[in-house]
Amino acid sequence: LARTTQAFAPALRSIPIHLVASKSSVTLRSAFRTRALSMAAPGQDLSELFDVYKPPSSIPGFRGEPERAGISRQRKLVHTQGDWHRAIHIWLYDGQGNLIIQQRSEGKDTFPGKWDVSIAGHVSSGDSVIETAMKESKEELGLDIKKEELEYLGTIATSMAGSSPITGDFLCNEYKDIFLLKYEGHLDDLKFAPEEVQAVSRVDWRSLRQQLEEQIGPDGQSIDGRYIPRPRHYMDLLFGALEERIGK
Repeated sequence: LARTTQAFAPALRSIPIHLVASKSSVTLRSAFRTRALSMAAPGQDLSELFDVYKPPSSIPGFRGEPERAGISRQRKLVHTQGDWHRAIHIWLYDGQGNLIIQQRSEGKDTFPGKWDVSIAGHVSSGDSVIETAMKESKEELGLDIKKEELEYLGTIATSMAGSSPITGDFLCNEYKDIFLLKYEGHLDDLKFAPEEVQAVSRVDWRSLRQQLEEQIGPDGQSIDGRYIPRPRHYMDLLFGALEERIGK
């Protein structure tokens, strides 16, 4: 996608080597795109293998490289048993302070139909974080990116419970590798797969922060809403980085 890759700005921070190695809206047309979803197409392979990691000593306080447990399990078992696994999050943003968000397909095994980060994906067993980031960018939004275009913010731990028609009750314990990617292109340039994504939209980052704040209860608990809830330490990392780059 030549017209798409030209929209990226260079990354501002180098990516740690361990992540690379394997083992508000302008117009309705430009601010929102949707596509019909076929429920016959599953949003994931439930037999996909994930490497399992040891739990963190502190979820909100964790930063750095998680420790492997030395085993792999199928995707569905990882989610139903609450095993710690790994995922990537990439937030696409522009110089005006807009973020691209996606609405997950109704065929996803966790949080179907919820609005979420621009690009997300689990790290399959044996894959590196950067391999996963590049693969998911292509699969979810049709973007061909280079690792140099990704700005690594950090790796954090999160734990969220939920229920879905495919999985039933689940506990998603994840180490999330979070990236920024500057994107000045149009929504029409994004070629998203309906089995993964049913819509994309642009939202001002301050508006998104406010809406996510409303899904955090007085004791820090998650409140159900249109977005996948994000804990305070996730929001502090993401929106602190955006404020540094874009300003208040």
